Amino acid sequence: MKNKLLALSTLIIMLMAFAGCGSRAALNQRHFLLEPSRNIPQQKTAKNIILDIKTFNIDRPFSAKSFVYRKSQAEYETDFYNQFLISPDDMITEKTRIWLTRSGLFKSVLEPGSYASPTHVLEGNIMALYGDFRDMANPKAAMSIRFFVIKLLDKDIVFGKTYDAQSKVESKNAESLVKAFDECLANILANLENDLNGQL
Repeated sequence: MKNKLLALSTLIIMLMAFAGCGSRAALNQRHFLLEPSRNIPQQKTAKNIILDIKTFNIDRPFSAKSFVYRKSQAEYETDFYNQFLISPDDMITEKTRIWLTRSGLFKSVLEPGSYASPTHVLEGNIMALYGDFRDMANPKAAMSIRFFVIKLLDKDIVFGKTYDAQSKVESKNAESLVKAFDECLANILANLENDLNGQL
C-alpha cells in the first residue's frame, strides 16, 4: 500500500512539474502581426471594378504560425517561441485587402461575407515566408506570392504574376525579422497595385 501511495505521489509531482514547464514555455512565447506601411499616394481614378479577395493559399512548409528559418539549401527550422498571432495566410490576405481598399484603385473591395456581387476575384498563393539565415553575416527576410485576377463574367484570368521580395534583417531578433517581413509585403503590394493599375 505504501509503495502504491509513493508511486502515485511521485507521478503527481512529475505531472505538476511538466505542467509548470509547459506554462513557462507558453508564457515565453511571443506573437507578432505584420503591418506593412503604405508610403505611396492613392490612385486618382477608381476602375469600375468590384473586387473580391479570396483567402490566399499557402505552401505547407510556411503555413504554421511559428516563424520559419532557412539554415542551408535544404535545411529549415521552426521557432516555437516566436510566432505570428494568426495564421499567415489569413493575415496576409487581410493586409492585402486593406492595402487595395486604401489604394482607391477599385470601385469597391469587398469585406468577407459581403452580399454584394463582385466583378473580379483576386486569388493568391504564398510560396515563401521565412527568415533566410544561410549567410549569418547578411540575414534576410524572404517572401514570394503569386497573384491571379479572374473576371467573373467569362471566368477568364485577366492578370497573373509572381512577386519575390527580400529585405535585410538589421538585428538578430524577432522584431527585426518582422520589420523586414513588413518591408517585403509592402514592396510586393506596391508592385501589385502598380501592375493592376496598368493592366486591368
